[in-house]
Amino acid sequence: MSLTSMLEAASHGGTIEVEDGWTQGRAIFGGLTGALLLSAMKGRVADVAASTGKPAAMPPLRSITVSFVGPATPGTVEIEAEVLRVGSNVTQTQATMRQSGEVVAVALAAFGKHRESKLTVEPTHPFPELPEPSSVEAFPYIEKLTPEFYQFAELRQVGGEMPFSGSSSSGISGWTGLRERPQFLTEEHVVLLADAWPPAPLQMVEGFAPGSSLTWTLELIAEIGAETVPGSADLAYQATTDSARDGYAHTHAMLWLQSGELAAISRQSITIFA
Repeated sequence: MSLTSMLEAASHGGTIEVEDGWTQGRAIFGGLTGALLLSAMKGRVADVAASTGKPAAMPPLRSITVSFVGPATPGTVEIEAEVLRVGSNVTQTQATMRQSGEVVAVALAAFGKHRESKLTVEPTHPFPELPEPSSVEAFPYIEKLTPEFYQFAELRQVGGEMPFSGSSSSGISGWTGLRERPQFLTEEHVVLLADAWPPAPLQMVEGFAPGSSLTWTLELIAEIGAETVPGSADLAYQATTDSARDGYAHTHAMLWLQSGELAAISRQSITIFA
């Protein structure tokens, strides 16, 4: 089942079959988990709109927060989504992913329609200085060495070092895109790609040590709608480690469209067993 097919299945809720090859360590890649939960929530909003007329149109995604409760493995998962509230401007939703009867992930999402406003603040983080994506070699997929989902996500690292290299650096930058390019990027694709990079502080660890996302919030700045961003586009990425202590690290990252427009802000709490 392709990524498109999995997202389509998730939009209907219920049982979804997660294909092999989408793991990161022992668990399903968190970006895919977030994308499936988002698709389920959008599908539920569409169902409510069809029966009530509200919202009149699907508002753009403004924020999604995912809590990774436990590791989910490839195979059958159950996703249940509900609409918490449809307001005049903002629609709030929730989705839960279960496997073998156990909760493995929970997400909240806020969708807000575009409104005219006198308030405008330009992004304070400038577009990073990166060479053209085509000039940077993508990480290869190497069986049993790189994460399995590298078969589907293409990462081109420019700044920072490799995970577990004992580096003094705690930041990462580069480009990311899908290996099989869709016609257009969707909000689900942006969610998936935003989590494709390894946690920035892992490069500071010398020798392998397990680590995983605990909570993750992605705030969309650009409106990624139908036919607005071509699927051939890569997203520029730059992550910073804000703090690390007591076995937990905290990072924030920015993602930009190739035009230089800020697309999203990502914030993560990460468990690191080192």
